[in-house]
Amino acid sequence: MKNSTRPSLSLLFLIFSGLLFPGFAGKGQESTQESPALPENINKIVTVSCMPCHTSTGGMLSRGKLNFTEWTKYSTETQKKKAAKMYSELKKEAMPPKSARETRPEIIPTKDQIDIIKKWSESFESVDK
Repeated sequence: MKNSTRPSLSLLFLIFSGLLFPGFAGKGQESTQESPALPENINKIVTVSCMPCHTSTGGMLSRGKLNFTEWTKYSTETQKKKAAKMYSELKKEAMPPKSARETRPEIIPTKDQIDIIKKWSESFESVDK
């Protein structure tokens, strides 16, 4: 005879996978609600300069750090952090990486484009206030 007080494996799976109780699955998981998409002016820049590597079809390391295919699945707080990191990497010329800069100089964002990224990343600050 089956003990009815024990939860079934299916129920445990649903709970821990977050399907039954979405917030219960664990800390650090992204929201199931969609966050804002990239603004068009930012999308134009990252399409040329970032998306060759930072999408679901890009390299494992690069898409693990930032994946524009998943941008709307990141929480607003995660988007804020990634936008700030993106600007920081562009400002110190760490991105695109040196090898890409040498072989494909056309993907290097201009100073004006980096300024646009800066203003966009700073715009997340006003969302908090």
